[in-house]
Amino acid sequence: MGLGLPAAAKGGATNVRIDRFPDVDVDALPADPSPPDLWQDRAACFGIDPDVFFPISEEEAGPALAFCNVCTIREECLAWALKNGERYGVWGATTEQQRRRLQRNVA
Repeated sequence: MGLGLPAAAKGGATNVRIDRFPDVDVDALPADPSPPDLWQDRAACFGIDPDVFFPISEEEAGPALAFCNVCTIREECLAWALKNGERYGVWGATTEQQRRRLQRNVA
């Protein structure tokens, strides 16, 4: 059974670059993101196996990032993850390491 990857990711989902830090203006993120139950059903990843978004290594984050790259609510997702200290998985087109760097840069 396939992952149902976005068209842009088919045939190369693992080629999504994770070495490039996402261009994120943390100050522009929603200050008080709504609870996930209000936006998750609009996410590109809705209905996808959650294991895709919790890769064993950064190098395996490509398929998750492919969903995030076409998602219309990735900023809200990232804001929620940062506000709630989400340490694991891919959220809002960022990996665990990228979110740690974002949080260090803001602090």
